[in-house]
Amino acid sequence: MNYTLHILKKIRGHLNPELYLKPIFLLKGNEKHDPLVNNLTDGVIYSLDQVKLVIPVMEQIYLKVADLSFTRSLSFEAQMIDKILNMMYSRDKKELEPIPYFNSGIGYSFPEASINFGYMDEWQVLDILDIAEKEGLFASEYLDRIYLCNNCSGGFLSYREVCPHCASTNASSEDLIHHFPCAFIGPISDFKNEIDNQLNCPKCNKMLRHIGVDYDKPSIIYTCGKCNSKFQDISVRAKCMMCTKDAEVQYLIPRDVKMYRMTKKGETSAQTGYISTSKDIEEFIGTVKLETFKTMIKYEIERLKQTDYNSNIAGIYLKNAGELYSMIGASSQRALLRDLVEIVRRNIRSSDLITFQNVNIVLVSLNEIPTKVADNILKEIINIISRLIKQNFKNFDVDIRYSVHQLNTRLSHELQIQQVTKDFVD
Repeated sequence: MNYTLHILKKIRGHLNPELYLKPIFLLKGNEKHDPLVNNLTDGVIYSLDQVKLVIPVMEQIYLKVADLSFTRSLSFEAQMIDKILNMMYSRDKKELEPIPYFNSGIGYSFPEASINFGYMDEWQVLDILDIAEKEGLFASEYLDRIYLCNNCSGGFLSYREVCPHCASTNASSEDLIHHFPCAFIGPISDFKNEIDNQLNCPKCNKMLRHIGVDYDKPSIIYTCGKCNSKFQDISVRAKCMMCTKDAEVQYLIPRDVKMYRMTKKGETSAQTGYISTSKDIEEFIGTVKLETFKTMIKYEIERLKQTDYNSNIAGIYLKNAGELYSMIGASSQRALLRDLVEIVRRNIRSSDLITFQNVNIVLVSLNEIPTKVADNILKEIINIISRLIKQNFKNFDVDIRYSVHQLNTRLSHELQIQQVTKDFVD
């Protein structure tokens, strides 16, 4: 089974979709199968004579794969999300459910995601799925909470009770005795004698006969075998078996484990190719975050209600950008997007805003100018961008579109932003 899993990891963990999306069927033996193996194969046959029975399954997978567009993602996180979406879509799988797995670095495995990571790095799966959820590609449902090492994020932890003074695990416990008649409290060893099994109070020398009548046991006291200190509140520490870091449990990293369900946006992203996360395109100098852009448009609409000025919102759409990005690679993608931002920034005022809705659509605010002037500005920007791409990528015919809308004080900012991007779809 170790060999089977090794081969599966080589195939499913590969970066080439022509390899990692291939149908894989298991020729079943008598051994109990690894749950990760069961989740990463497409079926089981019991003899080679049954190969013809799985042909319809293979055909269905290849039909789904034909729907996918493969692009080079901007970042590692986007690349992993794209792989997860491709695997799920091609297998017509809607849910990504964690399975308890003893060979996982975090105790749970998300098969389509975890296959891309080694034991020490598997914690990154949680970060990537969080990003995918924030991007709207998945909806989630809480299942469990785990605690990871605060040094290496490993989940293989050994929890131990230790001395609060020297952190030694060599501590022994015994009951505390409270003698009612004389109110003496001490460890049970102080009440024992060497002659018989009876308990005698070391203070008043009376025999303790009945618990609840003569005495009770209100607590436990610990004695450290290393530093000989006595204490009642023992500390709990967690030792990481991966990096050997020993930490108090209060400093461990809590992480939620969720079940994920692919959304309609996730299905669409699988078909069109998932290129980038919002984090990837928030780093370009001269731009603002999409949420900031939306807020400023909202304020501009409110300001226009008190003035006679015209303000506009515009969109630039690189329709076939996915083909170009796939051809030029991630580093050239970033360089091209930086150049695009610089071109737009040079042709608008410093008070106007630029943001990326995604790596295909740039939104621009053009305030206090007539819509006709804004339209001419966008035409000039499009011409410059087109010339730039044609000069640098001679074998590529770029398809750039734009849309300009005058801000309407009677409509919400969200609706007007949606209308700009809707023009490109229509």
